[in-house]
Amino acid sequence: MRKAVFFLSLVVAACGGVVRSPDSETAPPPEEATTTTKVAPTTTTIPEPREVWQGFAATQPTSRGLVAYAKGPIEVFGSPDALEAFMTLEPTTILGTTLVLGVVDEPSGEWVEVMLPIRPNGSTGWVSAESLEIYVADSEIFVDLSERTLSYRVGDVVVLETEVGIGSEYNQTPTGHFFVTDSVSLANPNSPWGPHALGISARSDTITGFNGGDGIIGIHGTNNPSSIGSNISLGCVRLPNDMITALHELVPVGTRVIIEA
Repeated sequence: MRKAVFFLSLVVAACGGVVRSPDSETAPPPEEATTTTKVAPTTTTIPEPREVWQGFAATQPTSRGLVAYAKGPIEVFGSPDALEAFMTLEPTTILGTTLVLGVVDEPSGEWVEVMLPIRPNGSTGWVSAESLEIYVADSEIFVDLSERTLSYRVGDVVVLETEVGIGSEYNQTPTGHFFVTDSVSLANPNSPWGPHALGISARSDTITGFNGGDGIIGIHGTNNPSSIGSNISLGCVRLPNDMITALHELVPVGTRVIIEA
């Protein structure tokens, strides 16, 4: 299972948003973005489809990346030689999904270097291989901010392409290499965020906290289709509802996300 149903207000946190009109070009300072909304309980399992990792040589270069699924709380170290962990990651995300981490490179002995869903964007760390299950993620989402387009590829096949709305001048969509952390359905499919949303490991550069989250950037739908193709969001990538519905059904958690200017 890779889908979970949540209240609308919680998914706002996954989009790094604040309580304003979804078409607003500006947003209050980060310190104003606070709320006390409660989290809806849920349960999840490791997402399908997946292919058990058979070793680096067996899966590269045909696979776009490897994904590590948490077996439990994960201690993260600055290097394999570090004496103390600099942080501990919980085994589930704020949206209740099993924690996944993108694998940076071939696991090295007892250690794996992973991409971290924290700020600053691009952060990595080292974790014990015993705390993970490693799978193949032969899929990729590519967002071109200059063209305002998104494509979803599996291997070398383009499965889906669509025009998108992106961050405004004041809350720009961050660029870099990320991965999908969550795939959720909204309780109200006619919400400003559409029927579904993908949470990704990117963090907003302008919104640093909301609803218990850390300014998480999302890929989601909209109830304002005329906004597609515009620089209008609070940093999230906004899709037509039929396109986000397709991505919600197709995209495994852990899929790499590349956002370029």
